[in-house]
Amino acid sequence: MTVHKFQGFEAGFDEDDNIHHIIADINNLKWEKEHPGTVYTVASRAKTIGKSTPNDPYPTNSNLFFEGQIGETRFTDIMYNGDGNMSLNAEKRQAWTEYLDTRASETTKRLTPQIVSDMKESISKHILRSSVQDISDLETKIITAIKQPNWKIY
Repeated sequence: MTVHKFQGFEAGFDEDDNIHHIIADINNLKWEKEHPGTVYTVASRAKTIGKSTPNDPYPTNSNLFFEGQIGETRFTDIMYNGDGNMSLNAEKRQAWTEYLDTRASETTKRLTPQIVSDMKESISKHILRSSVQDISDLETKIITAIKQPNWKIY
């Protein structure tokens, strides 16, 4: 499964955890610099990270294991080039995160509890009026709504 498909899941040893282990091959440092945040995404899905040793590379108390080129500084130095400057992709991701934080703050101020309640009611009414025939029809309507947001799907 790809990291992106695994978002929203967790690996753990609790009774309700369906997934117990993640084995991630995150390729090499160059790949992570081109895809900033992917290592963090996979690492944040595990509830425990055991200490690997040469005699026990896969400790049973761990939900996360890495294959590939993993070094001690993999998580700390990933955003920086060899010259110590932040990589362009890391800068872009940081700027995008800051922008999203600003937008989230503005949205929170704008959406009062009454507005949110009204939106939920409106969406519920539209869903109930929707004439979805089967899962394929639902997928088509979702894709159409994404591609053409002003087109009515109900």
